[in-house]
Amino acid sequence: MLSVWFVASGKRYEFEDVPPETFAAFKAAFAKGRFFNQHIRNHFRYRLVDTR
Repeated sequence: MLSVWFVASGKRYEFEDVPPETFAAFKAAFAKGRFFNQHIRNHFRYRLVDTR
């Protein structure tokens, strides 16, 4: 489970079944937003986590 918090909106999402290699590459990426958009968004099931 990969948990991603979007600072601008304050929303947090959990992405299912993200491989450890993808997590490691995301963590190491210089441009996290670009990596997220290319390799995570629309590639894994996700859910919005209540941030209250």
